[in-house]
Amino acid sequence: MKKIHQLSFRMQIFLSSLILVIFPTVLLSTINAISKTSTITSEYNTSTAATLTQMNQSLDTLLENALKIADTPLLNDDARKAMITNYEKDYLSYAQDFNVFRNLMRQTNQLNSSMLTVYFQNRYGYSFEYNVKTAQQRHTIESNMEKWKKIAETSKNRTYFAPLQTDSSTGHSILPMVKILLDRYDYRETGLCYAEIDFTPIMEILSSSCETQNTLLIYNADNKLTCTINLASFSKADISSSVLSKLEDFSNTLTSQDAIDQSTLKTSLGQFVINGCINNTTQWHIVQIISNEKIAHTFHDTIISYLGIFLFCALLGLILAIFLSRILTRPVSNLCHEIDILDPSDGAQIDLKSCGSNQELCKLIGSFNGMSQRLFLSLKQNYEIQITEQQMRVQMLQFQINHHFLHNTLNVIKSLAEIHDVPEIETIATCMSELVRYNLEKFPVATLQEELQQVQRYMTIQNIRFPGKFCYDINVPPEFLQMNLPVFLFQPLVENSVEHGFSNKENECYISISCQLENELLHFLVADNGSGMSQEQLKTFQCSGKTSPKGHHSIGLANVNQRLRSYYGEEYGLLVESIPGEGTIIDIVLPSSAINIEPSFFQPELSKTISLSQNPSQTKSETSLPRSCFISYFIITVLRPSLQTRSSLI
Repeated sequence: MKKIHQLSFRMQIFLSSLILVIFPTVLLSTINAISKTSTITSEYNTSTAATLTQMNQSLDTLLENALKIADTPLLNDDARKAMITNYEKDYLSYAQDFNVFRNLMRQTNQLNSSMLTVYFQNRYGYSFEYNVKTAQQRHTIESNMEKWKKIAETSKNRTYFAPLQTDSSTGHSILPMVKILLDRYDYRETGLCYAEIDFTPIMEILSSSCETQNTLLIYNADNKLTCTINLASFSKADISSSVLSKLEDFSNTLTSQDAIDQSTLKTSLGQFVINGCINNTTQWHIVQIISNEKIAHTFHDTIISYLGIFLFCALLGLILAIFLSRILTRPVSNLCHEIDILDPSDGAQIDLKSCGSNQELCKLIGSFNGMSQRLFLSLKQNYEIQITEQQMRVQMLQFQINHHFLHNTLNVIKSLAEIHDVPEIETIATCMSELVRYNLEKFPVATLQEELQQVQRYMTIQNIRFPGKFCYDINVPPEFLQMNLPVFLFQPLVENSVEHGFSNKENECYISISCQLENELLHFLVADNGSGMSQEQLKTFQCSGKTSPKGHHSIGLANVNQRLRSYYGEEYGLLVESIPGEGTIIDIVLPSSAINIEPSFFQPELSKTISLSQNPSQTKSETSLPRSCFISYFIITVLRPSLQTRSSLI
């Protein structure tokens, strides 16, 4: 992609035009070729499946006549009586019934000449036969009946079609059949029927239904190969190796008697389509193998035709791409020439008529002329801007000097207080000096320990200014002390409580700072028992977090909230909760990931800083928490859940 962008505009247009012509042509040609081939394949497969279905139905029709002959004892009363009679010592009746059977079979065979031999055996073992020529043949028949009877008992319709046999005298294919006969009244077994069917006419019919390139394989109910038609279409090597095994596996997977199953087979001779079904009468598995040669020829012809179309479209696209690239890039070349000779220092403009009437180029020229004019004005104003920046740097330097001067002056006051033994002045000067130094050095982040020390210094000054008025406590886990926070986070909030919350209160002014983890969020709570805020004041605070604030306290809260949102994200910041006359809680919501320090960085003296309280009545040696400071804890744990007015600056 990078190399394409490095090409000239004319070459990009040329390639784009060429691709826009060739790509759709190739895509549509491929889709049409695949669609046509798929349609031909589907139609061919449907045709071959219909042929197999027709052959299967023809086989059913031919074999149903044989089954009707086997059912003769069930339909003829004389034959039925003979099948359930015990001819013990009644040889005359047996001879009479034997002739009845023979005549009946002779008459029936006139209608169905495919029946070569018929042999019945009644319930008591007496036999009735037709066209059994030798005693050896009779013995063979009785042996086969005994062997195949067990198979017929588990077969459909209690009928078993044995593998094909070849008549040694005529060379015809013979299909033996054994059927168990049931009485039509009591459904008891009446005997067996053995029949030999001339299968040669059936094979001739199946062969005539098969095309020259098709092969037909018939497997019996035991999935043994029984009959083949047009097997010469395969080489001996294929037949002796893996093809027959694959065909046998396919035959074994056939389950449906009403539908045609299809698959594909790849051999050294090419790809073949396999159709298979189960014959309803014999339970044979009929497998048809069809060459894909016709489909391959069709696909080849389709590819040739679409290749010609592609070459024509490619030539047409080439000519069109050359023409379009020249026409479209000529105005751009003229524009580049005009830009090269233009001198922006004198405010000159490009003439629209010199680059043609193209709307896009006119917009581009207009934009360039505007940019050239703005550049001219910018060069003119650059000197003034540089002078202004230099003045601002001087002012900032002076401001810093003033802060340094203030810091040095406070140190002088501290020294004088030490000399004259005035501890209050010394303490105020020390705290103010540290506050000024912190403001000069800490930016943009500081540790939690440093922020809380700022609060301590501020409250120390306030307790000296107003003795006995303020009491505060700070309760934060020591492991949080080294976490980084934006500077000036707690002091503006504490200052807001002092200046506004306690403005009308003379004593018992309590401030508490605490910390807790809740639902993957870190909460710093700044609570006081001041005058609280009304609904209107809370709305002012809420608006100050999103718009320009009005009032000094709004500026402080909005500034802290905006810095928190910039540092941690829009979902973090301040939550303000207040009840008029009861107090205010400011919830600083931070992510738990802000705790990013290691215990090894802790200093031993931090615990003194982070878990402390101060009451003006206490000395420095006192460590017990005064009873009054528990009010701030009450505000957090009891008052906070019951607050009815809540404002969010997030």
